[in-house]
Amino acid sequence: MHKSVKSLDKNYVDQIVISFVVCETRFHESLNVIKSVLIFTKTPVYFVIFTDETLRSQFVETLTKWKVLVNNQLDFELQKIEFPKAHEEDWLNLFSKCAAQRLFIPKLISHIDATIYVDTDTLFLGPANELWHTFTKFNSSQISAMTLEDDNPNVSWYPRFAKHPFYGKYGLNSGVMLMNLTRMRDFGWVDYVTPIMLKWKLYIPWGDQDIINIIFHYHSRAVHVMSCRYNYRSDQCMYGDACEDASRRGVFALHGSRGAFHGNKQPAFQVRI
Repeated sequence: MHKSVKSLDKNYVDQIVISFVVCETRFHESLNVIKSVLIFTKTPVYFVIFTDETLRSQFVETLTKWKVLVNNQLDFELQKIEFPKAHEEDWLNLFSKCAAQRLFIPKLISHIDATIYVDTDTLFLGPANELWHTFTKFNSSQISAMTLEDDNPNVSWYPRFAKHPFYGKYGLNSGVMLMNLTRMRDFGWVDYVTPIMLKWKLYIPWGDQDIINIIFHYHSRAVHVMSCRYNYRSDQCMYGDACEDASRRGVFALHGSRGAFHGNKQPAFQVRI
């Protein structure tokens, strides 16, 4: 079993676990996640990748070569895309294909205690150890950590448009999500998600993120709110400087949500690795 977050020493981590979900056309984008982690992180990193059969062989071929290049600092396992059969089509088509898989991670990888989940359009700009250390800041009731969607009510999507319950005043953005999987299993996380999806599926345009917000609306003490620098998006600079901590200490994780890394609408986010 991978190292429990309960025993993490802030000065020493033997392995960091990072997970993401990738289907169809996101293969190369997901490789950029791995590259960015390895550029800044010296600690061994274990990637848990949830992917469909069409990409499986590409991951094995590519990452097996990379393991040699980085002297085994990188290791990985591949998990199949797996949803409850009773509502499989609903889950597959929620927001974007496969995206909702992340909601079932606590059940699907019971051999792992904790993971940093990231969307595939996320780039690390600092050592993953720093983000992993956030687990040690959890109090006894917290099972996950995320950033706010925005801390400006005039900008944040949730207080203006949401037709469902959401966390706090502004909602959460789940593009970077620390998951204490042991605590999430004890919490009964997976038992919540299907009833919520069935009740709210006509009113949750952001899919899995909206379901996460609904859960933490009713269990607000279970989430640890992180600085916006750990999930910096175009929203934080589109309407002026909306992330003071990033201005002061720099962006740690750059999230190209809503296609910011693609096309020409956000030239500052056109990153090549």
